[in-house]
Amino acid sequence: MKKLITVSAIALAAAAPHAFAQSGNFQGLSAGVGVNVADTTSEAELPGVSYKGTDTDSNFSLQMQYNVALSEAFLLGLGANVGFGELKAGKLGSAGQVKVKDTYSLYVAPGFAFNSTWLGYAKLAYLYANTNSNNGGNVKFDNGYGYGIGVQAMFTKHWFGQAEYMTNQYNNKSSLNETDKLKSSVYSLTAGYKF
Repeated sequence: MKKLITVSAIALAAAAPHAFAQSGNFQGLSAGVGVNVADTTSEAELPGVSYKGTDTDSNFSLQMQYNVALSEAFLLGLGANVGFGELKAGKLGSAGQVKVKDTYSLYVAPGFAFNSTWLGYAKLAYLYANTNSNNGGNVKFDNGYGYGIGVQAMFTKHWFGQAEYMTNQYNNKSSLNETDKLKSSVYSLTAGYKF
């Protein structure tokens, strides 16, 4: 019996660091540069008439995130993402081509480490964006939310790749007799470094 307890204790001691290494391998501060492909829809509703346009476009983004290991497999990530460049968002009647710019998000990302190199996660984000159009119209969508899923793979101790899908819904903005709407589906590939 004493031998069984000793062997069990040794086995648990050997397994525990390895199991914690699953989430511990992703713990800490990281930064990444990504390319995004977005299907973006903009709408403008006026009394008696409405316009709707959709476009697919791409831009780049910078991501900063800090992961905290909660257990051997679970993590919690907190981060920010900033988009660079404009995204076409459809044509709206006399307003012409609408473009989305100045995008950023703040997010939480609970994750599960399948092993020491693969992480799956969900993401819930607060969103901000500006739009402009050919006729000089500008709308600030200063509130919105996004949700999505992703996977991250550690290629070395510090370098990783990430694939993600997000659905973004901005709050409607109303002024005078017009209501503006904005939403997007975004696919992202990111290369990053964990410090």
